[in-house]
Amino acid sequence: MSGLDQVRALADKTVHSPMMQLLEVSAVSAEAGRVVMSATPREDFNNQVGVMHGGYIATLLDNACGAAAHSTLDGAHYCLTLEIKVAYLRPIHVSTGPLTITGWVQKAGRQIINTEAVVRDRQGRDLATATSTLIVQDIPEDRRS
Repeated sequence: MSGLDQVRALADKTVHSPMMQLLEVSAVSAEAGRVVMSATPREDFNNQVGVMHGGYIATLLDNACGAAAHSTLDGAHYCLTLEIKVAYLRPIHVSTGPLTITGWVQKAGRQIINTEAVVRDRQGRDLATATSTLIVQDIPEDRRS
């Protein structure tokens, strides 16, 4: 199964990663090099001052970057985050409501994939952004689907 097929299976809700289940992230759509996901902030992801914890937002962005990169791969490879840079543009609260997280590939090479992602509120305002570098690895033969 290609990387795009695997990411589309997330959108079809036939496959769920443990992290996506924990954070209640849903894949909305996927095409080669681009994914759209959704999530709704919950109180249990608040930090001590009542806004969404930066780690929660970074994880949403990392997930979108990784899925976008993965959607460009064949079934013999996977990718891991090598680095990620997050910019928090506006506070996110439970009352912010549903979030849309979009990730896309800027440049895909054989060994390195550069991606970007953005978290937006229902009005389309940018709340946080990320750039990410991912490293491509071989899937061992006995673990390929």
